[in-house]
Formats: sequence, C-alpha cells, structure tokens
Amino acid sequence: MDTLSSLMPGEAGMVVSIDLGSFTCKLLSLGILPKSRVIMVRRSPFGDAYYIKIENYQMAVRKSEADTIFIRKLL
Repeated sequence: MDTLSSLMPGEAGMVVSIDLGSFTCKLLSLGILPKSRVIMVRRSPFGDAYYIKIENYQMAVRKSEADTIFIRKLL
C-alpha cells in the first residue's frame, strides 16, 4: 500500500488508514480522515514537508507524518 509521501505533485489519493502512533491524534484533528480525498500540491525544496489539499483547504505535513498516512492512488 502506498503512503502520502509517494504521491507526486498533482496526483490525488484517498486515505485508507492512518498508522497508530504519536501523530494519529494530530492528523485526525486536522481533518485527515479515512475516505478523504488528498491532492499533493507540492513538496518543499529539501523534501521534508509536503503541501497537500484536503477538502477545501491546504496544509503542510512533515515527511514523518506523511509516512504514516496510507492511501490508494486515484486516477
């Protein structure tokens, strides 16, 4: 299964699950829920942050957080 960090800019995916860990509560409170549609907007120049669009807003997540979000790529 792919993670959010595997998306390239412009690609979309649907959140399947979030790995239980220290980031779980934060990600859920930010609105990253199972069955949510996520679009990768861009990556930071050094690759440690990802700018994503979910619903009608954009946010940044760290690579370590993005690695805990499992997705299914959408066409």
